[in-house]
Amino acid sequence: MSKIYGIDVSHHQGAINWATVAAELRRVNGGTSPGFAILRAGYSARHGKGGLYMDGQLLRNIKGCEQYGVPMGIYFYCYDQSADAAATTAEQVVKAISGHKFDYPIYYDVEYEPFNKACGKATNTTIIKSALGVLEQAGYYAAVYCSRDFFLNYTNLSALSGFDKWEAAYTATDTDAVQNGLWQYSSRNALGIKGFGASLDCDVSYVNYPAIMRAKGLNGYPKPSTDTKPAENATPLQCPTIGPMSKGDFDAILAAANGSTPTAYTVTFPPMTTAAASVLQQKAHGLSVGYSSAWAEG
Repeated sequence: MSKIYGIDVSHHQGAINWATVAAELRRVNGGTSPGFAILRAGYSARHGKGGLYMDGQLLRNIKGCEQYGVPMGIYFYCYDQSADAAATTAEQVVKAISGHKFDYPIYYDVEYEPFNKACGKATNTTIIKSALGVLEQAGYYAAVYCSRDFFLNYTNLSALSGFDKWEAAYTATDTDAVQNGLWQYSSRNALGIKGFGASLDCDVSYVNYPAIMRAKGLNGYPKPSTDTKPAENATPLQCPTIGPMSKGDFDAILAAANGSTPTAYTVTFPPMTTAAASVLQQKAHGLSVGYSSAWAEG
């Protein structure tokens, strides 16, 4: 898919004019996409034992995104100092955001707090996985936000391979150092969104997250139905397969189909030389069409 550009915001941006932002996000995406906004849910208790302090603009931002059709995700900042603390915070995030639909992941934001700088890669990784596990259990698409340096030097990156990553790196180009789904590439409003001056985080998404959420029934979207039976009182439909047949029979069947057009064709040829058959085989392979042959009898 093509890149989709968006922003991430918190109470630091104040009371956002979402009508303007919605129009601006569509503009920077060439008019073909509504873009996205990742909203801060809040931060965990500074004492490190878990618990969410909700962002003062969260509910207003959710309402604005829903009203003006801006696809949204969530992030929450980590002060948690244990796996249990992270789980407690994540549980409270789930309660805070329930009842809404989110087209982008729910991100656990881990940065350079003194504890996280000193505790070691293993502890940081355990804390992250604990929070994300709670989110997944609750039916959310869980992911993690860190800077490129933090991912590489303060986590066991391979142990986080099962989770998508939102990577912050204010560099001219992205790299393959961290396999990310979202890249935060600017904190200086590189997209030029009206109303924020030179202070706004800008992001680019490489993944069609909205399609994933809908297809898998995550982040508040209903689970896809597994019932393949015709709906009650609906007329059952069938998909006939007929053949092999001659060209004449094919024409007769097509005429009897009353306007319905076959969705696929299987062609059987009379006996031919191996050289002639090879030409057809190569053509079929070039078109990614199935090919099979058998020796003619007699």
